[in-house]
Amino acid sequence: MKKISTIPTSHFFGKNDLHLFDLKNIFTACSLWLENGMENYIVTYDLFVRDMPKHRNFLIFGGLEEIVMDLKNWKYSKGEIDFLKKSGLATPKLVNYLKKFKFKCDVRAMPEGTIFFQKEPVIRITGPICDGNLLTNFLCTAVFGNTAYMSKIIRSRIAVGNKKYITGSGMRINSFEAGMKVCRSAYAVAASSNYPAFCQKFKVSINPASINAYHAIIKSFPSEKEAFMAAARLFPNNARVMVDTYDFKKGIKNVIAVSAELTKENNEIVEINIDSGDLYGRSVYARKQFDKHGLQHIKILAYSNLDEYKILALEKRKAPIDTYVTQTEVCTLADSPKIEVVYKLAEVKNGSQIRPVAKLTKGKESYPGKKQVYRNFINHNFAYDVLGLENEKRGLPLLKKIFDHGKLVHNLPNLFEISKYVDSQLAHLPKKYLAIDREYKYPVKISPKLEKLINKTKKQIQRAYLKT
Repeated sequence: MKKISTIPTSHFFGKNDLHLFDLKNIFTACSLWLENGMENYIVTYDLFVRDMPKHRNFLIFGGLEEIVMDLKNWKYSKGEIDFLKKSGLATPKLVNYLKKFKFKCDVRAMPEGTIFFQKEPVIRITGPICDGNLLTNFLCTAVFGNTAYMSKIIRSRIAVGNKKYITGSGMRINSFEAGMKVCRSAYAVAASSNYPAFCQKFKVSINPASINAYHAIIKSFPSEKEAFMAAARLFPNNARVMVDTYDFKKGIKNVIAVSAELTKENNEIVEINIDSGDLYGRSVYARKQFDKHGLQHIKILAYSNLDEYKILALEKRKAPIDTYVTQTEVCTLADSPKIEVVYKLAEVKNGSQIRPVAKLTKGKESYPGKKQVYRNFINHNFAYDVLGLENEKRGLPLLKKIFDHGKLVHNLPNLFEISKYVDSQLAHLPKKYLAIDREYKYPVKISPKLEKLINKTKKQIQRAYLKT
């Protein structure tokens, strides 16, 4: 067979790519089920994180908004269906199924921004066997990206304490879409991001116009002082300047000299940016020099491949840094880039017959039945969670109804409401789980009823399928 390829009009991932962006097996499985008369089987899928990633004591659930907005309008175009048919992935019954496709599942999920732990379903989908199956990669990918970024960014926000924290960047990141998710995740956990494309897309107000005289600006002028002065005069009382393009100490000296001239114009440089070297030593030096010359108002912002570990070390030394900025290390999830998001079948219903199902592979087990996650508190603080069956009374149930037979019944919060929700949970999470440099395992218990069902299901599987 001759291999051919064409150059697409765009490499950006678009809506036309979403519905087919999955393994071939997803479509052939649907063909198999439909050809075997299983289209009316009602099944339940659980989406969860199998184990906690390294260096994480908790995760923050992200991606629900993205999932809801796409599920509302999930349909297959003629072009998509024709491609599946031509490729041999869709039998005639699947072709007809996709032509009439309308999302009709029940969806329960944790509210976006919920703190969760290992093996806890964050999404539970119940509906026709093909409907849930067709969403496999979409759900896993939407949850992975948003959850990974929110769970990473919150760590730096914890490390800075009450100081200002900025993140969210499209530079040195895996894709443009990933950059947009990082910006959204930053807002969702009450950090700051100022990419105009993000602010326009999510209708977030952008900070008042200011300038950061970064390296390119400084190098474009004959001298550093001229660059500083030009920036401050175009954006009076709102200019920030980098001081380490050429020589750090001379940069500080030039800020002091320019500030003396700007004072006559009722103008001032409001902040310096340090992007290299010993951030502790340089911030101490800058603070002393500014205070010595009556420039206590000038704030210090630090970059330079920061992450939560470096920020924590600087804060332990009481570095006089007012604002921390993270980029590469955080936006690429450098310390722990893997979260094992899995999507597993838990129950199969054929008419009145209900069959709980589970995966028995050692180290990759999944639990049977329709489950709920229950949170328990002691003195208003998180104590332990219970993974149990639906309708048990084991604590505060975390999975809320989002879709009822395909109809959206949940009001989505905005980003600022999500950030308040995140903060309210952090306030009740025992302090040890906020640790950046130590790992603690939060207790997730199995209810006796679920334990009984697990054992019963194992025996049924062994009887029916594992006979030799």
